[in-house]
Amino acid sequence: MSQQQRVNQLAEGMILGFLTAGMGALAIYYLPVKFLVDFVWGIPIIIILKKYDLQIGLFTLVTTFIMTLILIPPIDSLLMFVILAPLALTFGLLFKYEITPGASLLTGAAVSVLSTVIAVLILLNIDPLIIMPTEQVLRTQAVQSMALYAKLGLVTADEASMYVESGIKLVRTLIPSAFAIGSLIRAFFTYILAIKVLQKLNYRVPPLPAFSDWRLPWYSVWLLITGLGMSLAGDQFRLPALAIIGKNMVFIVFPLFLTIGTAVVAYFFKTWKISTWIKALLGIAAAVNFSGSLVLFTLIGIFDPLVSFRKWKRPAE
Repeated sequence: MSQQQRVNQLAEGMILGFLTAGMGALAIYYLPVKFLVDFVWGIPIIIILKKYDLQIGLFTLVTTFIMTLILIPPIDSLLMFVILAPLALTFGLLFKYEITPGASLLTGAAVSVLSTVIAVLILLNIDPLIIMPTEQVLRTQAVQSMALYAKLGLVTADEASMYVESGIKLVRTLIPSAFAIGSLIRAFFTYILAIKVLQKLNYRVPPLPAFSDWRLPWYSVWLLITGLGMSLAGDQFRLPALAIIGKNMVFIVFPLFLTIGTAVVAYFFKTWKISTWIKALLGIAAAVNFSGSLVLFTLIGIFDPLVSFRKWKRPAE
């Protein structure tokens, strides 16, 4: 490679670093777009890693960090970099070496969760109240919400008080899993968007299976079993730490099984010849009984790794 080619690569990395820093600044100063920026922030870095090599990718990251320090406060820059940069670097390398989607998503999810844990530890040293509001703050917010429901006649005073207490306990218990689920969502949508962008740029990437073919391995059920067991054992033997870990495990795996259950239903809608009006009726019934549909789809997702519903043959015509 000639020196001029290397200079061109560095220049391209610098430009993409400026673009990435600009997106980060936009997320800080215009909060409505922050949710979207979490997913697209790493795309330029993924592109540069896929196109060139790790050295250019790291140069782009350093450029991004320096420019971000100039544009936004140092603490915000550090937290943004800790949360988003490792995921972008990981996916960039995984795409470069064309690792399978399953392994890539699993690796990206682990990196995203670890990055969030590090960011939370940093925040706890700066201001713990950012992560864990005081009970008085939670109680005030919950009482205000319940007062509105009580005024509308939806709940009685005793029910409102009970809901406030249970709500405070639930929020304080499930804060860790809320961060974990946010990390998983970030990893998933970053991966999906990266695939779409790389395909548009005519790069070869491992194809993502159709949604109706998404599966979990059979041993994934043990995550749910372990979480339920720890939760029950912690409540029974008065071990709050064990119970909290178990409840958070259940809360984290719930959306995974719900997604797989939805994929199973989508598979049958796709492969079985069901008339359009019946599909419409089933969709309306699922929407009307939304909570029941969530439970049903989750149960389907829990049992699918064990019985593989998609092996069922289509009824004879």
